[in-house]
Amino acid sequence: KKMYDAKIIHGIGLDSATAGDLHYLFEHSDIVPLMYRGDISKAVDGYGRRMGNRMPGVEDGVASMLKEKGVTYLANNVAGHILERKDTAPNAYALLQMLGEVIFRAHHQLMPDHNLVTAARKGSSEYYTVPRLVLSYLIRHGVCALPHAYKPEHLADDAPESVGGLASLLTERRVAEIGVALEALLSGNDLPEDHGLGGEGEDASAVVFHNESGEEVRLVQIVEDSDVGYGEKEEPIPFEKGGYVSAGDSVVIIAKTGDKFSAYGSENEEKLGSFEVQSTNGGADDFTISTSSSE
Repeated sequence: KKMYDAKIIHGIGLDSATAGDLHYLFEHSDIVPLMYRGDISKAVDGYGRRMGNRMPGVEDGVASMLKEKGVTYLANNVAGHILERKDTAPNAYALLQMLGEVIFRAHHQLMPDHNLVTAARKGSSEYYTVPRLVLSYLIRHGVCALPHAYKPEHLADDAPESVGGLASLLTERRVAEIGVALEALLSGNDLPEDHGLGGEGEDASAVVFHNESGEEVRLVQIVEDSDVGYGEKEEPIPFEKGGYVSAGDSVVIIAKTGDKFSAYGSENEEKLGSFEVQSTNGGADDFTISTSSSE
């Protein structure tokens, strides 16, 4: 404190401080840290799109306190943490790989001569690497990152202009898809094989349902009743594609503008809400299911 007041030092940083340490610092000192270095799980949990239950081992309150105080979060060893978990959640990692290919092709069609379109190559295909996608996701949410790359090709792939350029071009749909894959990868709760995410084309939106009702929820889609030629009917959504949402969890479903959904509680099949997709191509909608959202 004396060195700070004497302008000998101009700021401080923290390395993996606990929630208790942060509480004490903010209550007893007028020095606000400039930066906090911590695990990627804390960064995703506090800064990224909210995706379901808090990850196992993530300390409650750290990220929210840092955001409230405007402290920059520096995620450490991002590439290492991602790659070491790919065998624990293979479907989630495969989704990130698929998104790397799909997003690269979309960007190549959009601007074939732009210098952003540099990618890894395997055989005849090109793609954005999984670490580059994850770094771009973090940058998109205001999180700084240390990838810990050392090979020349990895250094080029993780360069600020590469990551920052990709972060600015990710659509909200792709951000949501990366987010749900990243949460599954870091938590070890893998995605089902037939999750319905990561498809080609940019003519759809991501619909994110957050279940805060306190019970498991069943989702259905409202479609035209082709059997009778008029009216609407409810069509069940398969479990693996997000049709059931545990209490406190979230799911992502790919849909089109104007698509309609209803949510039912598992305890007595009470209707908890009706929802209509408002976002346009490449967008995302967040819907909260609670006991107060029923009609």
